[in-house]
Amino acid sequence: MSTHQSPTKRTTLAIAGVIFFTSLFSTITQAETKDPTWIVRGKECMVASDHHLASMAGLRILKRGGNAVDAACAVSFALAVSRPQSTGLGGGGFMMVRMANSGETTVIDSRETAPAASSSNMYDLAVAADPTMAPPSRYAHLAVAVPGLLAGNTQALQQFGTMKLDELLAPAIEISTNGFEVDDHYVKACHDVLSAYEAHPTLRQSCSYVYEVHLRKGKLPRIGDRLRQPALAKLLQAIADQGPNVFYHGPVAAAIEQEMKRHHGIMTQADMANYRVSLRAPLVSSYREFQIITVPPPSSGGTCIIESLNILENVDLAAVDKSNAPLARHYMIETMKHAFADRARWMADPAFADIPTKLITSKPYAKRLASLINHHAVSKAAYGTTQLPEDKGTSHFSIVDRWGNCVVSTETINTEFGSLSAVGEWGLILNNEMDDFAAEHGRPNAFGLTQSDRNAPEPGKRPLSSMSPTIVLKEQKPVLLLGASGGPRIITAVLNVMINVLDFNLPLAKAIENTRVHHQWMPNEVAFDQKPDESIATALRSLGHTLAKKQKKAMVQAIQIHDGALIGASDPRKGGRPAGY
Repeated sequence: MSTHQSPTKRTTLAIAGVIFFTSLFSTITQAETKDPTWIVRGKECMVASDHHLASMAGLRILKRGGNAVDAACAVSFALAVSRPQSTGLGGGGFMMVRMANSGETTVIDSRETAPAASSSNMYDLAVAADPTMAPPSRYAHLAVAVPGLLAGNTQALQQFGTMKLDELLAPAIEISTNGFEVDDHYVKACHDVLSAYEAHPTLRQSCSYVYEVHLRKGKLPRIGDRLRQPALAKLLQAIADQGPNVFYHGPVAAAIEQEMKRHHGIMTQADMANYRVSLRAPLVSSYREFQIITVPPPSSGGTCIIESLNILENVDLAAVDKSNAPLARHYMIETMKHAFADRARWMADPAFADIPTKLITSKPYAKRLASLINHHAVSKAAYGTTQLPEDKGTSHFSIVDRWGNCVVSTETINTEFGSLSAVGEWGLILNNEMDDFAAEHGRPNAFGLTQSDRNAPEPGKRPLSSMSPTIVLKEQKPVLLLGASGGPRIITAVLNVMINVLDFNLPLAKAIENTRVHHQWMPNEVAFDQKPDESIATALRSLGHTLAKKQKKAMVQAIQIHDGALIGASDPRKGGRPAGY
């Protein structure tokens, strides 16, 4: 670990970092004038994240000789600063690492866990005690699960990285100290969460840090305003100086417990000290001539994607799309409904429930479901399997380094600004991942997902996730890395882009830019992320589908490897930019 630096030395380094970022950014954006700013091409290395400062932080590490995992840690820390509404050290995620020399892939599960004092009826009891309170699984301190992101990054670095933790924290420290100009996505997030403070005024006291620092006490920031986060810079510097123990075993954990005690939360120092990362084998399947590598439970994303692709494999989707585009969308929608029905019924933390992953991801099962799809939507009970045979605020990034090592990582604090609770002295915004459990019986969560009691809160349990970091191979070589943010729409956004590239052979920019279709079984409605072609909408209605009135977005960050070139894409829906050379 690094030794403590003087304020003067830190300031000099910070200024140098800003000069580096500025000059690098101008070089990157001018490199390919024919492409939109959210597409970058390179030959050796590529980082695609949803904020340009985070992408450049990763590229900075790659240029210094770091590998994809080193860069991933730097990107993750930089996103904690530049996308505080989406991710941060108060959250968790799934990082998937594929090392080129061995061809082996490892999933690093840093998903949050339920505190030891959790129970399956804790939110029902809380609401019964005070029906006027803000939904307790979504807002304030009872919504917080034990954060794992820092532990996951540290595990990845120890196992696969080549650089020291303090070097990888440096870009994030610079950004948080000097500040940066906020963009449309940040401003909109502030506007959205202000409604929660207005609806529940007590949050202004219990969750004051987000309200005062980010919402500016109701005088919302504007695009281009500068955001500095000195308390978060102090936290990052403490980790750089003292390592992750300062977070899980030291003063940060103590401060979290004190914050919880003041505001009726249940997480403790012991919960922090007991947190452990899980290393998992990925799910591996095939789709036509491609190999699909993705994440296993407790993320439902990989399972749903494989189930969906297995069903669609029974259809010549490209041919159908050319002759009847609405029918191709109908097949995709019906496929999504099968996958999300199985998600709702069976998915949970595999340490606490038997999950029929092998069945759900099998080709024969998919073939049977494909045979059930006809030219009209059917009743909700007809999707997925109801009987087994006996016997929202998230960030994703993708990275490829010069050696061909790959990282795809999705991380989150759940909805925008998480639970809104924070440890102000450390600038640490805390997640509301407890809402990803089946928190209140009989009620959907913040994303409208209905879930089974298999996913009820229990001490140490990981809540079900939709995160879907995915690597696509052809002839054992990576050709596409991608993932997304956007709650359950993560799954369908990844699926849409994969189909666009693998089946429809679209260029990556077009594959990401195209209108996406989403269905999560319940509620029974088709959602688009932007206004669909009227002929598509009319045809889908005639096939028995109800179309949602509101558009629902997800954001994809992807890298395509094509003819020896790297093409990085940061979804224009969130305003990120890739970086590569």
